[in-house]
Amino acid sequence: MDDKRDTMCRNGGTCKHIGAEAVRCHCAPGYTGNSCEIQFLNDTHGDCLSSTCIKQCTYSPETQKPCDCTDRLPVYDNRARYECRIKLANFTAIRNGANTQPGSIEALLRKHLAKYLRNSNISTVEDLKILSVTPSAEVTFNFFGVTGDGDRIRETLNRLVQRRRLSDFSLESTHFTFQQKPSLRLQSLRVNHVNERDVRLGDQFILSCIAQGSDEIKFIWYKDDMLVNMSKSTREIWYRELPDDGTDVHTSLLTIDKATLLDAGQYTCRAIDWGMEQCKSINIDVRDEPDVKVVPMSATIEKGNNIQLLCITPNMRSLGIGFGWTKNRALLKLEPGHQVWEDLYPAGSILKIINAQKSAIYTCNIAQRSMSVRVEVVNRTLIPICPEDYSWGLIWPETGPNSEALLECPRDFVGPRVSRLCSMRDASTSIWQLPDFSECSYQPFIVPYSNFRSLTLGYQNTTGAKTIISLWEAMRSRKLPLYPGEGDRLLSILSMIEDYQRSINDLDDLYNSAEALTRIVNRILNDENSILTRDKQLLVQELTLRNLGYWTRLLIYPYKHLALSSIVVDIQALHAVEDDWREYLLQVPVDDYMYPPWYSDRITIRLIRSEIDVNINKTFSGIVIVYKNITKFLPTTYVKELEDGTDLEYRFNSRLVTVALSPSLDDRSDSKVQIELRMRYLQNITGSWNVSCGVEDHTGSWDLDSCAATLIRDESSTQCLCTKPGTFAVFLTARATKDPLAHDNQTTFIVLLGCELCLLQSTISSFILVFHLWKNRSWMNFLKLQCATAVVGAMAVFIYAIQSSLSESSYAIVAVTLEAFLLIGMSSPISQALIIYADLTQVRPSQQFQPTVIAVITGLPIICILTTELTHKSTGWRHESWWLIFGTGVYNIFVSCVATMLSIFLVLYSGILWKAHALMDQRSVKRKSIDGKIGLLHRAALTVCGLIVVEAASILYVNSSSVIYHYFFGGISIVLGFVILLSYIGGGEVRLFAPILRKLRFQEDVQIKSDSIKFPGKTTESQNEGTTLSSGTMLNGRGCRGHVGSTESHDYIKEMPPSHEKSSRYPRRPDPRVSRTDDINLENYSTSPRKYHESRKYSKTISPQNQYCPRGFHEVNSRSIQPQDSPKLVNSRDIQTSTCADAATAECSTTVLCSVDIETRIGLSAMPDVTLATKSDTEHSNNVEIIPRDIINVIPDIASTGGRKQPDGEEKSEDIGNCENTAGMLDRISHDLDYLLNRTGEEA
Repeated sequence: MDDKRDTMCRNGGTCKHIGAEAVRCHCAPGYTGNSCEIQFLNDTHGDCLSSTCIKQCTYSPETQKPCDCTDRLPVYDNRARYECRIKLANFTAIRNGANTQPGSIEALLRKHLAKYLRNSNISTVEDLKILSVTPSAEVTFNFFGVTGDGDRIRETLNRLVQRRRLSDFSLESTHFTFQQKPSLRLQSLRVNHVNERDVRLGDQFILSCIAQGSDEIKFIWYKDDMLVNMSKSTREIWYRELPDDGTDVHTSLLTIDKATLLDAGQYTCRAIDWGMEQCKSINIDVRDEPDVKVVPMSATIEKGNNIQLLCITPNMRSLGIGFGWTKNRALLKLEPGHQVWEDLYPAGSILKIINAQKSAIYTCNIAQRSMSVRVEVVNRTLIPICPEDYSWGLIWPETGPNSEALLECPRDFVGPRVSRLCSMRDASTSIWQLPDFSECSYQPFIVPYSNFRSLTLGYQNTTGAKTIISLWEAMRSRKLPLYPGEGDRLLSILSMIEDYQRSINDLDDLYNSAEALTRIVNRILNDENSILTRDKQLLVQELTLRNLGYWTRLLIYPYKHLALSSIVVDIQALHAVEDDWREYLLQVPVDDYMYPPWYSDRITIRLIRSEIDVNINKTFSGIVIVYKNITKFLPTTYVKELEDGTDLEYRFNSRLVTVALSPSLDDRSDSKVQIELRMRYLQNITGSWNVSCGVEDHTGSWDLDSCAATLIRDESSTQCLCTKPGTFAVFLTARATKDPLAHDNQTTFIVLLGCELCLLQSTISSFILVFHLWKNRSWMNFLKLQCATAVVGAMAVFIYAIQSSLSESSYAIVAVTLEAFLLIGMSSPISQALIIYADLTQVRPSQQFQPTVIAVITGLPIICILTTELTHKSTGWRHESWWLIFGTGVYNIFVSCVATMLSIFLVLYSGILWKAHALMDQRSVKRKSIDGKIGLLHRAALTVCGLIVVEAASILYVNSSSVIYHYFFGGISIVLGFVILLSYIGGGEVRLFAPILRKLRFQEDVQIKSDSIKFPGKTTESQNEGTTLSSGTMLNGRGCRGHVGSTESHDYIKEMPPSHEKSSRYPRRPDPRVSRTDDINLENYSTSPRKYHESRKYSKTISPQNQYCPRGFHEVNSRSIQPQDSPKLVNSRDIQTSTCADAATAECSTTVLCSVDIETRIGLSAMPDVTLATKSDTEHSNNVEIIPRDIINVIPDIASTGGRKQPDGEEKSEDIGNCENTAGMLDRISHDLDYLLNRTGEEA
C-alpha cells in the first residue's frame, strides 16, 4: 500500500513483495504498467476472437478517444465496398411533385435499392448510402458486402438498369458504372524493434500502421489515449503516410527520435475511412537505466566505529550483472575484518566497514550508473559536530562540520533527497543551517507535471494553463506550510510552462491561468523560507509581472483588482486628464475596491503622449503590484563599493512596488512616463541614515540614482519620482566602515612613489643599453636589455593597477601581463648564467646556441602561465583580484614557476663557481677573464634576488592591509631600480662609463684579456658576451709582418659572406707603436722545434724600427678596413703579442714566416689555426698548453706536422716566395698582426 493506505496495484493487480522495499505488481489480463494502470484496447475479444476479425465503430468527430463506442461491430477480412452509379430518367417530374420534400428523394431511392438488393439473393448488404444526386439525375451510392458476392451484385444491378424501372423511378439503360473496392481493414501495427517491449532509453523507434482502404483513408495516432500532435512537441517526433502503391494498402509511420521514460505506454493507430474507424494498439516499454540508491546517503561516525552501506536499485526487478564498490575512486579490496561486502537477492549489495579510521568516499557502481556516499570519520573530542536533530518531520543524524546530511524526501513527496548543511559558527561550535527541499516534489503535483511533460513530448492531453490550474488546486487543498526551498521547485515548473508556451507561440493560453498563477505566488510568499536561492527570488517578480501582462492583453474590460494576503494587484486603464488627449493618468489605490490593512502606499502613473502617438487609437493600461513581505526573501543589507574605497550600505525601508504599462512603450516612442510613488516607512529614520529611492534592474541590483527622493516627514513616507516603469523601493543608506582591504592615500602614495622611481631607473638603464646594444651587438647585451625592459613593463602595470579602479573583467589581463613581465625579467639572468657556464665548459659554439637558450628559458614559463589562464577560462573560473591571491590556482602556478627558475639558477650558479675556481687553479693567465665572468654572475644573482623580493612584496601588498607591507613593497621597488642601474650600467661594460669607473676605483691603465671575445675598446664583461647579433663578422686592420700572434686552437673568427666583400684601399697607417713588451711564447703547437731548445733569457727591448712591413702586403683580394673601425669577432681566445725585427736586421736574423709545409687553402670560411715561430733570445715557458683538436670547427691547421717527412730540427727552410698560394690566408694573418702591434695601451 502507499502512504494513503491505498493499494498500489490497480485494476485487479496483485502485489508481490521482495524484501522490505521491492514491490512488484502482477497485472490482470488486459492491463499493463508498473501499477497496472494501462488497459489494452480489446479489438479481438468476445465474438471476434480470430485474427481475421476486427471490431469497428462509427466515426464521430466529437469523440476524443479512439474507437470509443459501445456498439462495436465485428468486421472480417472478406468484406468489400461496392460503389455504383445510375441515372434517373424521370428525376425532374418526381422532384417537382407536390408531395416531394427536401431529402425525401434520396431516402426513397435508398429504400427501394435496399429492398431490391435484399430480394436478389445477396448474402450481405450493409450501410447502403446515397452518396450524391447531381442536377443531371446521376445517382451514386455504395454499400458493403461479402467479397465473393461481387459478380452476383454486378449482374443484379445490371438487370435492374436493363429493366429500366425501380418502383416509381425510371432508369436509363445506357448509364451504369460498377466498382468493387476493399473496405477498411486495419491489418497490422508494428514497431521496428525485435522485442516490442524492449526499447532502450535514448533509442529511436518507429511504429508502422498498415491499413487497407480507399484513397480517403485517414490515420490518427494516440499514446495512452493522448493525441500525438507534432506541433506541440519540443523534440524530434513526426508521422507521415507512405504513398499508395496501387494495391489500396496504406501505411502510416510514427517516428520518435530519442525515447524517454514518458514514451513508455500504449500506442494506438486509428484508421478512418467512409465514416468508419478501426483501431489497433501496441504496448512499448522503455528500458530504464538502473536507479542506484545507497542507504544511508551520508554518514558521520566516530573513529574506530563500524558502519553498513546498502546499495539497491528500486526501479529494477533484477539485474544480470553484479554490484561493484570503489573507495576514493579506486577499486575496493576485500579485507576480512576491515571491509567486506555481499550481494543481496534479487538486486542489491551491502558493504560492511569495520573499525573505520579515515574519511572516504564509497561508490556503488552498477553498469554505467553509480551513487557515492561520503563517510566522515571524526574525533568528537577534537572536532565539534552538529548533534542529532528532529525538525520538519525528519530525524537529522549527527554530521561533521562543513558536511551535508542527506535524507530521503518526507512522506507525500517524491524526489532524490533532502540536504542540510552543518557549518562552523566558531572554533568550538557547529550549527545546523536550513534544510533544502528544492529537489522534492509534492505528490499531488506529480500527475499534472507529468502530463505537462508529456505535452512537451508531443502527447496532447493538457495545456499550460490547465497545468497551472491543476497545481493551484493541489496547493489550495494542502494545509501544511511549504518546506524551506520547496517554492524554488514550484517556481521552476511555472517558468518551464511559460517557456514552453513561448516556444510554441501560444502565450495567450496563459490568460486562462493568470489568476491561478498569482494565487500560487501569493501562497509561496506567505510561507517563510519557501524560497532559498537568489535567482528564484528574482524569478518570482518576473513571472508575476509577465503573467499579468498576458492577462491584461486579453481582458475584455481592462479593469481587474486582486487583493490577496501577500500581494495586491491592480490593472486599470489610464484615463485622459480634463479632456486633454495627450495626458493620461492612473492613481492607485482606487476608491471602488477593498484593500488589506497593510496597504498604505499611493502610486500615480502619468503618461504624456507625443504628437505622433496621439493619432494612434491605443488604450494603455497600468499594472501595479504591491508586495507585502517579499523583502524577507531578499538580502537584508546591500553593500556597494564607491570610487573612494568606502562602502555604501543600504537596506529596505518600504515595501516593493512594481509598475508597468500594457502595452509597453516602444523605445523609439517620444511619449514620456512619470511614476510618482509615496511609500510609507517600515521603520523610523535615525540621524546616521539617509533616504534614497532605488530601481531594480534585470540582474537584481538596485540603482539608487535613477529616481529623485523627497522626504515627507508629516506622513512618515518618501516621495519617489521616476521616469520609467520598473520595481521600486525606498532604502536607508549610510556610508559603512571603510573596507579594510582598501589602501589609504598615504600608503598608496608610498607604493606609487617606489614603483615610479623603479620605473625611472629601469627606463634610464634601458635607453643606455639600447645605445650600447646598437654599438656592440651581442646576446649578453640583449639579455640585459630584456631584463631592464621587463622591469619597466612590470612597474608600469603596477602603477596602472594601483591608481586605477579596475573592473572585474580586466583582472585577468592585468594579472597575466604582470606574471609575463616578471617571469621574462627572471629568465634573463638565468640565460646569462647558462651562456657563461657553456663558455667555461668549452661547449662547441654555434650560431643558434645563445638564441635557443634565451627562447627556451623565456618561453617555457610564459607558456605555462598562458595555458593555466586558458584552462581557467574554459572552466569558468574568475580572478578575485588584479594580482595573486593566496591559495588560488594562479598563485600556486606562479610560485611554482618562480621556484623552478630559482632552482635552475642556483644549480648554474654553484656549477659556474666550481668550474671557475678549477680553471683559475690550472690557468693563471686567464684569471682576469674568469674574474670578469664571476662578477657578471654575481650581478645576475643580485638581479634575480631583487626580482623575487619584489614579487613577494607585491603579493603581500595585495593580500594584506598592513601598512608595513605597503612600505616594504615601495622600498624594495626602489632598491630593484638601483640594482638594475648599477649592475648593468655601473658594471663597467658600457664604454661611456668605463673610464669614469676606472678612475673611481683607482685602477692603473692595464691591458684586459678576455677568454671569450677580444677586440679593441671592450672591457672584460663585454668581451664575455658571446656571439654578436650580426650574421657575419670581419677582421679589420692591415697586416704587417713582424707582428706575431697566436690563438687557441678551439676558437676561430668568422668573416663576412663573399657577397659583402669589396676590395678597397685606404691610406697607409703610420708606423705602429708598442707601449711595452710582453714575455709571451708564440710557439704553442705540439711539434714546435723551439720546445727542444734550451730556454734562454731575452730582455732586449725591440723597437718599432725593427719591424718589417712590405708596402703592398695589405693589397689583397679581400676587404681591408681602417684600423680605427671596431672589428666584430666571434669566440676568439687570448691573443698574445710580441715584436720581432725584420729578417734583414741583426736583432732577429732567423725569422721564419712559414715553418711548416704550406698547402693551398681556397674558400676558407674562418681564420686558420696558424702558429708563427720566431727564433730570438726570448725566454719561453716549458709548460705549453695543448688544446684538443676535436673541438676545432672545420679549421685547417697549417702548422700540423702530420705530413712531415724530415726529422725534427732538420726541416728545410722554405722561402717566403713559395707561399704565393696562401695569399688569402696571409692576408688574414697580416690583419691580426697589424691590430696587435698598432693598438695602444688605452685601446687595450
